[in-house]
Amino acid sequence: MPNAVLISFLLYAFSTAITPGPNNLLTLNTVSRFGLKKSTRMMLGILSGILIILSLTAVLSFILSRYIPQLTMIAKYLGAIYILYLSYKIFTSKPIEADQKVSEPKFMTGMILQFLNVKIILYAITSLNSFVLPYTSNLVQIVLYALLLAGISLVSLWAWGILGVLLTDLMRRRYRLINTILALVLLESVFSLFL
Repeated sequence: MPNAVLISFLLYAFSTAITPGPNNLLTLNTVSRFGLKKSTRMMLGILSGILIILSLTAVLSFILSRYIPQLTMIAKYLGAIYILYLSYKIFTSKPIEADQKVSEPKFMTGMILQFLNVKIILYAITSLNSFVLPYTSNLVQIVLYALLLAGISLVSLWAWGILGVLLTDLMRRRYRLINTILALVLLESVFSLFL
């Protein structure tokens, strides 16, 4: 891959991974409610799901784009439904009180939700099809680029997690306003999928 394309690839990957989306907003909301330590399992589940999606995309991207383009559209609609659900859950969530019994976020929750997260699916398809596949057909190189994308996603998740820690008090005091804003940002991402 030429250096200019590599720079564009990295800029695209970082800007896409760091912008608000289902994973980042879920991480922010969960960390502000449960703390970073208790949210780590869910975050690792998200990362595992991202790795699986990126690996599958790396292997199947050529086949999907050439022989079964309808699967991308199905994933788009399923992802939109998932984002609507996540928006509702964030909008209706309340701060956790010290004596309140609420189950901690789980690894499998974070991982399984990635299969309905249209942003990560489109991130994988767009990144690999636009920046990687035109320059290599070597599966090892494609998988290495997918791992680089996963590393960028990891940095983004932890940045949003730390932001959740820093904003915990504010988010507990103004949870209704903040949850409404986060839910609206997610709703906007659903509408942008179909524009």
